[in-house]
Amino acid sequence: MTKFGKKAAATLICSGMLLTTAGAQVEYGPATGNAENGKQLYYDHGCYGCHGFGGIGRKNLANDVSGIMFSEEVFLAYLRARADMNPLFPTQNMPNYPADSLPDDSAKDIYAFIRTFKDDPPEVEDIPALKAILEAAQEN
Repeated sequence: MTKFGKKAAATLICSGMLLTTAGAQVEYGPATGNAENGKQLYYDHGCYGCHGFGGIGRKNLANDVSGIMFSEEVFLAYLRARADMNPLFPTQNMPNYPADSLPDDSAKDIYAFIRTFKDDPPEVEDIPALKAILEAAQEN
């Protein structure tokens, strides 16, 4: 486990999750990693399988909506803390990434890449096919 103890890691993770789920205006910590390196690591470690190629998937990460993205420290604690707790949270199904399989520098690169994700879908009016479908549905 990194410099965090189990209790400290759980507190960090829960604090970040509570702040974001409560809708509090929080400022996320800086990303010190290399986002370009993180992009390849994100794909190599299969993160896209649950989080999508742009952070919108079964478990969203875009737009700073996830408590694990609160800071690099919380992100690292989340990746590492569950190793011997299997898992820390009963509903958790994300794999554990110990430092020997994903070094801190690489994890920080992934964090930096994830922080670039922005979900900015177009307006319905800007998608002619979808607009036509919705209008046809309203007619029926």
